[in-house]
Amino acid sequence: MGIDSIIKKTGNFLKKFDGILHGKSKTSELDLLIPGENYFRLRSRYYSYKSLLLKNNELLDSLSEVEEGLESKTLTIQNFRAHVARIFDTAFGFIQSLNDMADNRYQYLYEVLERIRETAQSHFKKETGGKASDLVIPIDKITAEHFKDVGGKAGNLGEIRNMLRLPSPGGFSITVRAYREFMSYNNLEQEINRLSGSVDMNDTAGLENVSEAVRKLIMGSRVPPVIEEAIDEEVGRFGKEKSFSVRSSAVGEDGKISFAGQFTSVLNVGAGDITSAYKEVITSKYGRRAVFYRQAKGIKDKDIPMAVLVLEMIDSKSSGVLYTLNPGYPERDETIISSVWGQGQYAVGGKISPDMFILDRRDNGKIISSVVPGKSVQLAMKPDGGMEELPVPERDRNTASISESNIKELYHFSRVIERHFGEPQDIEWTVDKKGLIQILQTRPLHIRRVIQPSAPDTFAKRKVMLSQGETASRGIASGPVFIVDKFSQINDFPPGAVLIARNSSNEFVKLMRSASAVVIETGSITSHLATVAREFNVPTVVNVRNVRQILRNERSVTVDANSGRIYRGMIEGVARPVPDTRVAENVSADEGIIRTVMKYITPLNLVTLDESEITPEEFKTVHDIIRYVHEVSVKEMFRIGELTEGEGSTQQLVSDLIPMYFYIIDLDGGVVDEAKFLKKIGPEHITSIPLKALWKGMTHEGVRWSGPVDIDMGGLASVMARSFVRTGVTEKGGKAYVIVTDQYLNLSVKLAYHFSVFDVFCGESYINNYINFRFQGGGASADGRMRRAMFLREVLESLDFRVEVKDDMVIADMKGASRQETEERLDVLGRLLGCSRQLDMAINSMEAKDWYVRAFLEGNYSFEHK
Repeated sequence: MGIDSIIKKTGNFLKKFDGILHGKSKTSELDLLIPGENYFRLRSRYYSYKSLLLKNNELLDSLSEVEEGLESKTLTIQNFRAHVARIFDTAFGFIQSLNDMADNRYQYLYEVLERIRETAQSHFKKETGGKASDLVIPIDKITAEHFKDVGGKAGNLGEIRNMLRLPSPGGFSITVRAYREFMSYNNLEQEINRLSGSVDMNDTAGLENVSEAVRKLIMGSRVPPVIEEAIDEEVGRFGKEKSFSVRSSAVGEDGKISFAGQFTSVLNVGAGDITSAYKEVITSKYGRRAVFYRQAKGIKDKDIPMAVLVLEMIDSKSSGVLYTLNPGYPERDETIISSVWGQGQYAVGGKISPDMFILDRRDNGKIISSVVPGKSVQLAMKPDGGMEELPVPERDRNTASISESNIKELYHFSRVIERHFGEPQDIEWTVDKKGLIQILQTRPLHIRRVIQPSAPDTFAKRKVMLSQGETASRGIASGPVFIVDKFSQINDFPPGAVLIARNSSNEFVKLMRSASAVVIETGSITSHLATVAREFNVPTVVNVRNVRQILRNERSVTVDANSGRIYRGMIEGVARPVPDTRVAENVSADEGIIRTVMKYITPLNLVTLDESEITPEEFKTVHDIIRYVHEVSVKEMFRIGELTEGEGSTQQLVSDLIPMYFYIIDLDGGVVDEAKFLKKIGPEHITSIPLKALWKGMTHEGVRWSGPVDIDMGGLASVMARSFVRTGVTEKGGKAYVIVTDQYLNLSVKLAYHFSVFDVFCGESYINNYINFRFQGGGASADGRMRRAMFLREVLESLDFRVEVKDDMVIADMKGASRQETEERLDVLGRLLGCSRQLDMAINSMEAKDWYVRAFLEGNYSFEHK
C-alpha cells in the first residue's frame, strides 16, 4: 500500500494491541477489534476516491482559470500552453485514481486521454526541446510541455528562461524517468514500503526512525551508471570548477499544491558531489514533514515522482521573495518584496526579519511602504562547498539589502511573469555580486479570488431583489422567472426564461441553449455547469441565498451577472451577452491555435450519461472525461458495501432506540479514537458527519420503529402469501452494514422485506458533496409496493432530489449541496427510512398515497389521523 496509504490505522492498532498485552489498557483482549481481510481494500478504495476528488477540483479550477483568462483578455499563447500541459497531467492522475479504486476496469480511458492530448497539442507550434525519454534535459530546452517529465519547479523556470527570456541560472533537470530508473535499479520502492508498513503517523519518534532508515537506504544506493554518465555530460558543459544548487522538482510541486518547504535543497554542491546531493533530495520525499503534508492533502506517494533541478550556484549579494499580489489584502492591488543579505533561505526560514517593501501596482510599482530592520547575520557560500552563517558588516546591518533600482527592475520582471502564467505568483529571486537580478523559481500564489461588482448606474431606478451572488459567467439578460424545484420540471422549461435552481446540477446543462440566464442558490464558479455557461455565454450567478423563495412570486427579472445583482422586471436595452472576444489582443496571431485547442478541452458533449452505452470514440474533450470519471467514481463508491461481506473488523452500534443490528467499519475518523477498537460502541462514539445526521433523523422523537400501522387487509394477505414463497425475508429485526469516515458514509439496510442503500459524502466543499439513495422491495402486492415507491418519490422530489422509479425500486440522488443542507437532507432521510416501513401494506390507493405524502411533509411521522 505504500508509505502514504493505511499506515495510521495499522499503527494505531499495533499500539493499542501492545498496550493490552502489557497491561497498559483496561480493554479486554476479547473486546479487541482486529481488522479483517477486506478492511485494507475498503480503506484503499476510500483514499483513492479522496485523491480523485482532489484532482477533480484541480481540473475544474484549471478549466475555470482558462475560461477567465480568455474572457479577460489576459491569456497569452505561452501561459495557455502551460495551462494545457497541467490539465492533461492532472487528468492522467484523475484517471489513475479511478482505476485504483475500481480494480483497473477503466484502463481504456488512458488511451482516450492520450488521443485527445495528441490531437490538441498537435496544433501548437513545434518547439525544440528534450524528449520525455531523456534522463536529463537542459534547462534551455524545458517549457511547460515537460511538466510531467521535469516537475513544476523546473517547468516554471524553463518557461521564464526560454519563453520570457528573463535572467535565470543555467542548469538541467534530472527527470522523472531517471528517478524511476534509480528506484527500480535499487528495488527501493519495495524496501521503502516494507520499512513504512508498521509505522503510526501519530508516533513522531517512530516516524523519525522510519524516515532515517529510508534515508540510509537511499543514500547507500547506487545511482545507475547511465544516469551518472548523463549528469557528468551536462556538468561538463559548465566546467568542473562550477558549483551548483540541487533542488527538488517533484511532479505537482509548485502547482496548485506547493509543497513549500517540505523537500530539501542542497546548496553550493561541487561537480563531483551532484549524485550524492541528488540522493539527498530524494530522501527528503520520505521525511516526516513531507509525509505528513502529503497525507493531509490526500496525495499518494506514487503520484509525486521526484525530478531534481540542478542550477548554477549564484554567489548572492542579497536574495528574497516577491508576491505579485498582497495575499492578505488582494483588493489593495499591492506587490510585496522581502529581502535579506546573502542567500535567500533566511528570507523565508524565520532566522531573521527581512526588509519589507510594499509597492503600488496602480502607480507603476511605486514604493508606498518600507520596513528595514537590523540584520546581523547572513547565509553565504563556503569556499570548499556548502553554506555558512557570517556576520553582516556593521555598515550594512541597518541599511536596505536591495537597491531601489533593483526593486524597480524586479517589479517589472514580476509583472511579466504574472501575465505569462495568468495568476498571482510567489517568486524567489537573487541579486549577484555584480548587482544583476536572477529569477530562481516561481509558483502560484494562493489567493481567494474576489469578484468585483460592476457599476450600478444603468439600473439606478430599478429595485434590487438580490445582490450577493458570485459571477460564474458574465453578461446581462432578462426573462421570465422559471423556478426548478423538481428535476421533472426541466422538460417544461420555456426558451428565453431565467433558470432559478437550488444547485448547479449537470441536469441543467441541457438548458444552456435555451436559458437567457441562470441563477443558482448554491454552487461554484468552477462547476461543470459554470464552465458550460461560459462556453455558451449564458450570464450565470451562483451562491445567491434563498433565491427561489425571494423570486417565487416574481414574473420576470433582469440578471446582471457582471455585478451579481438581480433586478425586478425586464429592463429593455441593457440585456447583452458577453461578446466572444476572449483571446488576448497581444496574441491575435495565435488566436486560431488557442480556439482550436480549446475545442479539445472545455466543451461538454456527454450531457446525458449512460455508462453501458458510452464508447471510447464518444469522448471528445477533457471535460467529457472529467464528467464521466466523476460520475462513475460515485457509482464505484456506491458498490463499496459489497466488500463488507464476511468482514470481521466490524463494530456493533448498540442502541435501544432502533430495533436493528448496526455493524460499523470505520476507515478513518468515523469513530472517536478511544472507541476505535471496541467491538461494541454507542451513538455517542460516532464522529462521522453523515452518519450523525442520518442517525439524528432515524431517532427523531416522532418516528416509530415498532408498533401498529394502519394496514390494508389485502396487503396483509399478500404479505402472508409472499412469506411462504420467499426466503431470507422473514427474520425479525433488521441488519445494517455501515462504512464510515469523518465525511463519508455507505450504509446498507435490510429491514424485513425491503432493502435500502445510502452512499454519502458530506464535508465543507459542496463541490464534492452528494447523497445517493436506493430503496427496493416490500412485502405487499406489486401495486402496494409501487404506491410506496410513488410516496417516496414525491417526498424526495420535495427535498430537491433527482428521482427515478422502476417498479418498486426508487433511485435518488442530490449533488453539490452545502454541508448544512446535506446534513438537513440526511436528517429527513433518516425519518423517512423509519416512517416508510410497512407503508406498502398501508397505502391502498393513490388518494391514500397523497395523504401520506402530506402527512410526512407536515411532520406527522406516526401518520395519525387528526
